[in-house]
Amino acid sequence: MSLYLDEIFLNVTSKESFKSAYQLIEGAMKNGFPPGVTLKAGPWASNEEAKIVLVLDIQDHELTFRPFSDAIARGMVIKRKLSPIVDWTTLSKTVAEM
Repeated sequence: MSLYLDEIFLNVTSKESFKSAYQLIEGAMKNGFPPGVTLKAGPWASNEEAKIVLVLDIQDHELTFRPFSDAIARGMVIKRKLSPIVDWTTLSKTVAEM
């Protein structure tokens, strides 16, 4: 599994842009993510920043470039922070091998 913490920072400047950002994420939830991308947890909304947080299994993160670029071009997303994450067992094995 290739897990990523996906933080999507939204361009929210009005009620309309807030609704559009919601519809973007809701559409992905209903219609599915790009091939090779599976939602593992979330989505969650931050109450401190205009961002959505997801945990995704992404087999090839290049496949997410087009949908993300489209969201930027439409003015709905400001940036994305995609952080690879591993489970605790993997970390424990790494520490044991040091």
